[in-house]
Amino acid sequence: MRAFCLLLVLVNALYFIWSQVIDVQVSSLDRVPIRMAAPPPRIVLAKEAQNGAAPAQQQPEEEEVVADVREVIPPQVEPVESPGTVQPDLPPQAARQDVLTCTSVGPFADLGQASQAQATLRTMGFQPRQRVEQGELWTGYWVSVRDFPTRDDAEAALTKLNNNGITDVYLMPGTDPPNVLSLGVFSDYQRAQRRAEEVRSIGLTPQISDRKRAGSVFWIDVDLKEPGETIDTSLFQVGQSRILRLELRGCPQAG
Repeated sequence: MRAFCLLLVLVNALYFIWSQVIDVQVSSLDRVPIRMAAPPPRIVLAKEAQNGAAPAQQQPEEEEVVADVREVIPPQVEPVESPGTVQPDLPPQAARQDVLTCTSVGPFADLGQASQAQATLRTMGFQPRQRVEQGELWTGYWVSVRDFPTRDDAEAALTKLNNNGITDVYLMPGTDPPNVLSLGVFSDYQRAQRRAEEVRSIGLTPQISDRKRAGSVFWIDVDLKEPGETIDTSLFQVGQSRILRLELRGCPQAG
């Protein structure tokens, strides 16, 4: 009998726990409504937001705050050059310049001067070649007086010069300008200056200019030992018959 009473007490306790904890009836008014997740906002292009051309999207049940859409400025990137527009690397300026491998020395007034210079070049280890061409040859510094308006004035000046001891003077025929007195051609500039000072001291106005003549001149072609090598022309300025006004230029092309 005692065991039966304990069983009834246990059954009542279990029923009480089940009714208060497990089988709980909740009113529909007390239920918390299930909130549906709002869909994410649609991505709007900057152009659509600026022009207002985007269609209106259906608003969700709850109002959401959307940040202001700003126009995005893409970074400026230099365009990649196509293979057809790529400029090749140019060689340095020094590499583009023509380097002399052959030089011509001259001009020489006669064959004797050219042969002497040719022999000097052979002693230096070169193999010179001689050639002749038509050109202009510098003959010296010319002292002259040219400011006479008439021939009579030029002849009067000639007489005045002779009376002052300057006798190596003559009136040149057929010159342009006309009525020119020639007072000599000098290979040395200091001698030409002394003659000009003598003429100036008696009241005339002399001029010093280069004197050249046209005719056959001699050149010597030399193959250089190293590209760009320079030959010292002072080697040919020796003795009483020294050669003046020599030039160095590139050899003429064959053919």
